Amino acid sequence: MVFIVRRERLDEVKRTRLMEAAAEEFAKRGVESASYNKIIEKSGLSKGTVYYYFDNKDSLLSTVLDEICERFRRSIGDLRLPNTKEEYWATAEEYHSRAMKFFLGNPIAWRVLLWISKDLPRNDEYIEACHTRTTRFLGDLIVRGREIGAVRDDFPVETAQRLMHAIGKILSTDILKYGEEEVSTQATGGEEQAKIEKFMRMMHDLSRRILTPEEDLICCEHY
Repeated sequence: MVFIVRRERLDEVKRTRLMEAAAEEFAKRGVESASYNKIIEKSGLSKGTVYYYFDNKDSLLSTVLDEICERFRRSIGDLRLPNTKEEYWATAEEYHSRAMKFFLGNPIAWRVLLWISKDLPRNDEYIEACHTRTTRFLGDLIVRGREIGAVRDDFPVETAQRLMHAIGKILSTDILKYGEEEVSTQATGGEEQAKIEKFMRMMHDLSRRILTPEEDLICCEHY
């Protein structure tokens, strides 16, 4: 994707309105079916203003994705990679907990990412870059796990990363149950905690079964 970049920045209030309108439209209808005109109408901005800063729907989508990726990265925060084998799974659990909390609090962002994975080809360079940014810590965690002997090394790191990403996506989609008409719903209080705990139990169990070195898996009675 090639986009026109303006030197001037859209007024922050107007920009927020536009980003929210775009995210809601992409979340509800997907990338291909989303209407650029409906986004503009819902934002309350003039067509001239929107087209000046975003020459088409794809350029607007790229900005929405940038914001989602950055917010997700901030949600992981200061989580550090483990230094010992004993610390590894506690760190993995904390990562998955923070990721689930982000999506519970940002259902529209989650729906946008789901549509992206269905609507756009995986060889799209911009989408690949966004995917890399959101899963960078997970990739680094798997690499560190191998270095300290907590993760098996009989298949490529990229394969392990794709497996964990796919499992997390499937589990969270099932647990969150965000339908196309439910993108604004957020879990609260006990419901949110219950969903996090369910996700954590399942993700922890499946991750350990797949990533633990075979010799450790055999020695551990629980697995």
